[in-house]
Amino acid sequence: MIDLHVHTHMSDGTLSPKEVVDRAASLGLKAIAITDHDTIAGIAEACEEGIARNVEIVPGVEVSTDWPNGILHVLGYFMRPDDTGLIETLHYLNTGRIERIPRIIAKLNDNNIRVTLGDVNREAVGGVPGRPHVAKVMVRNGAVETVQQAFDLFLKKGAPAYVEKTKLSPAESIRTISEAGGIPVLAHPYSLDIDDSSELSRLLEFLVDKGLKGIEAYYPKHSPQQTGLFLNLAVKYDLAVTGGTDFHGSNKPDVELGRFPGQRQLPYSLLESLKQRLLLREAACRCFSATGPGSGQGSR
Repeated sequence: MIDLHVHTHMSDGTLSPKEVVDRAASLGLKAIAITDHDTIAGIAEACEEGIARNVEIVPGVEVSTDWPNGILHVLGYFMRPDDTGLIETLHYLNTGRIERIPRIIAKLNDNNIRVTLGDVNREAVGGVPGRPHVAKVMVRNGAVETVQQAFDLFLKKGAPAYVEKTKLSPAESIRTISEAGGIPVLAHPYSLDIDDSSELSRLLEFLVDKGLKGIEAYYPKHSPQQTGLFLNLAVKYDLAVTGGTDFHGSNKPDVELGRFPGQRQLPYSLLESLKQRLLLREAACRCFSATGPGSGQGSR
């Protein structure tokens, strides 16, 4: 059993990389991919614990893109951690994330919601601060009852404290991952909000032309009909098929590592097929040294 879409507290999850790996081991998972938003900073710790707990760690990332309708995210797998372009791009994205938080806080303060930058940074515990961390501070301060309420009333797009984040275009995201030796994969395609299969096919054709190599067909929110459509499109465009839960810990309490309600558990053969997309099979064993490139501030 595997899970190729997992978040830690280095982005917007609630568990540390070590805790995520320990949870995966306790649930009997053979491999997981650490795919934090716009950062690779948690992979070194996950790899160390993966060795100790006999859980294979796939180095990954999830990049948000600037897309007019719906949500288009690109997952990357097996990138070189020391790639200059990757490090510079992630630094650019995370600088935008960090600069976004004071602007959100200012808007909250204008709406008589008391939140400080120090509170948010402490909530992020060394990772990149984001809206979920702001929401948790709001809950703790009694401004709202739940994280979801914080988003609904203040933090979601169109709400009083929303601030747009720095994003790449889909083509830039795919190129960054590819040039770092990785495999770019379209994440949770249901979030594109495209109901017309012909329109979705045209989008995939565009993304494949830009270098897309895979599609996340298996995802907890995909209906059987959607999964079938995505699998057919994978065949049509010769895309690798991946799957993941988008695990975030208590930020998504209904989502468990490796569990797909109403669907089969993902076999290791999916990861094997993904590895075959690499020029060298040995590259699939690439992992991050705790003191190696990509583990410091420059990658965050």
